[in-house]
Amino acid sequence: MILVEKKWRLPSGDAPADSLPLTHKLLISRGITEKEDIRAFLSEDGGIWHDPELFPDMDAACERIRRAVAGRERILIFGDYDADGITATAILVLFLRRAGADCGYLIPDRLSEGYGMSENLFSKIMEQDPRLLITVDCGVANITEVDELVRRGLDVIITDHHEVKPVLPKAGAVLNAKRADSRYPFSQLSGAGVALKLTEALSRRLYPITSKDEWRDYTDLAAIGTIADVVPMLDENRTLVREGMKLLRQTKRKGLKALFAAAKQEGQKLSTISISYLLVPRINASGRMGDASRAVELLLTDNDAEAAELAETLSRENTGRQEIELAIFREAVELLEGDPEKSGAFFKAHGPILVCGRDWHPGVIGIVASRLVERYQRSAIVFTEVSGQEGLLKGSARASSGDNILEAILYAKDCTERFGGHPKAAGISVRADQYDFFSRKISEYDQQNPGEPYEETILIDGILALDDMTTATCREVSGLAPFGEGNQDPHFLIRNLTIVKTSACGKGRHLKLTFAPNGESSGKTYEGIAFGMGAFEELYRTGSVVDVVMSLSVSEWKGRESLSMLVADMHFVSAGKMPLDNPGILEKLYLNRLGFAELSKVAKMPVTEFLPSRDDFKKVYQFLRTKCADGMTMCDLKLLARYVSAAYAISLNGFALARILDVFEEAGLLRFYSKKEGRVCFSLLFVDGKVKLENTSTFRKLFSEGGE
Repeated sequence: MILVEKKWRLPSGDAPADSLPLTHKLLISRGITEKEDIRAFLSEDGGIWHDPELFPDMDAACERIRRAVAGRERILIFGDYDADGITATAILVLFLRRAGADCGYLIPDRLSEGYGMSENLFSKIMEQDPRLLITVDCGVANITEVDELVRRGLDVIITDHHEVKPVLPKAGAVLNAKRADSRYPFSQLSGAGVALKLTEALSRRLYPITSKDEWRDYTDLAAIGTIADVVPMLDENRTLVREGMKLLRQTKRKGLKALFAAAKQEGQKLSTISISYLLVPRINASGRMGDASRAVELLLTDNDAEAAELAETLSRENTGRQEIELAIFREAVELLEGDPEKSGAFFKAHGPILVCGRDWHPGVIGIVASRLVERYQRSAIVFTEVSGQEGLLKGSARASSGDNILEAILYAKDCTERFGGHPKAAGISVRADQYDFFSRKISEYDQQNPGEPYEETILIDGILALDDMTTATCREVSGLAPFGEGNQDPHFLIRNLTIVKTSACGKGRHLKLTFAPNGESSGKTYEGIAFGMGAFEELYRTGSVVDVVMSLSVSEWKGRESLSMLVADMHFVSAGKMPLDNPGILEKLYLNRLGFAELSKVAKMPVTEFLPSRDDFKKVYQFLRTKCADGMTMCDLKLLARYVSAAYAISLNGFALARILDVFEEAGLLRFYSKKEGRVCFSLLFVDGKVKLENTSTFRKLFSEGGE
């Protein structure tokens, strides 16, 4: 169990004037302060579109493609197997075929062929007998592979958005805004975004075969790829997604309509969140679980029956992917936490987590890495043995906030076979006999780049009064959409709410809450839902007073609108007693050998009020056996004390809980991995026979110096 309080960060600096509209205040709090920038951000007219001709090599790329179209030369689009690569592939295939080109595509098999170009794909490429090969969402790192294809007589154009190495492939054109010589003013496009810019430039060059605005017909696909790749929702990306969402809401693409139906989104209000959580995973499932070309065909098809069949197939595979992913995640946690010796060292470190399993599905280890990042608030690299490639480990890396996982991998590059990606996500292959060496290099990198352990922080845009909790406020905030990386859905802080009712929902995963203003008897209540917090229903018991960080949502049912709070986090309101609110202060003094009598003066409470009773030991152990028996527990003492108190209707504070845990450690009932002021990390141990707590030194001290 992990139960730690997230940090909250309010805007720094002077508060914007109250007379300003809410959207202006929000943008100012996010660092957008100039009137022209605010006006441009909120404008619905045109948005930001940069000139595609500013890309390096754009002229050469368009000229070569124009000749291929005119001469009916075979063009092959070489894409990636994720949603960004799939949509980028579909954009170019659809556009070029509409322009009359002889155009096919090839997506490598994720499991057997891996990311990007490799020698074992050359035969598949040559089978299609292309004269021109265009990569999307990959290629910039494939220097030797491009050399070989050129030697075999192919012309190659690369479109990519990944990090650029010092040497570029010797292709006819390399379209990447991250090139050192790029004049393109925005470097954070997705692979689908780069493909769209190529179609924009081609629309002008191929006129009148295509209209000059032909490229706009593909902003819907580019929007999906942009959302899927979690690139910053700023600048041109924001414009692209906003315009693409307009097309998606009235889409005529049969594949997308079938996908909406399969995801039960037909007729529903479409948002970046619903695309990210319901549509993108289904597109990704094709590449993770089998053949990614099925997702491409879904986007290309003009046949209703084929679209429905493909959409249902992807939905079934997505369900299967979720089950496999959960099983692997649990195995990974067991490997990290199950062995006390290994996990003890693991929880004292701060750098990237490394874990390797047998027969883990390579298609889902990236998602597992993301879940490990979320659980441990550290970057993670997950490896698995590659079936049919004995001695080779395939890995997927994800970075926690503020980390650059690619830099860590670059430090250990001498013991890798290949790698590629960007600061937040990367793929990597390592020989099995080099794994320990790779692990040591990653540890060295961590030691040479020390930093404070990352703690999850929620950025709060402002404090909201209950009177401002209206559908009008929600509509005004929606003016900042589309939301995503770098432009998050605004979070507001509301203080002093009483929890009136709680109930778990979504098979116990989520928590429905009803709030009322603390100390008021107006009878007015507010509904909210906290995703992923269903396991803590007992902690947030009725009558608790909390400060709430949330975003606003408006739903419509039978013509009636209702407002709800999407709860991101809750902090209990201060009780005014140090052992309850900040036991870390007393804990630090106790560890510095301050006696209970002196601690009583600091706490301004009698000793008997902040030390545990004999009965508390039994209740805490029962709780730990029920909630913490599986693996490691990382918790803030004040939160765990509240949890135990709620479960057994007792009054326990964090300092008293810490002493109980000390006694359990001395008695051999648990093992500490770390203890730091108000936070502890431990696992429960099991012993045969009875254990006498009275024989431990801490127990004797407690009940000789003031305990009862």
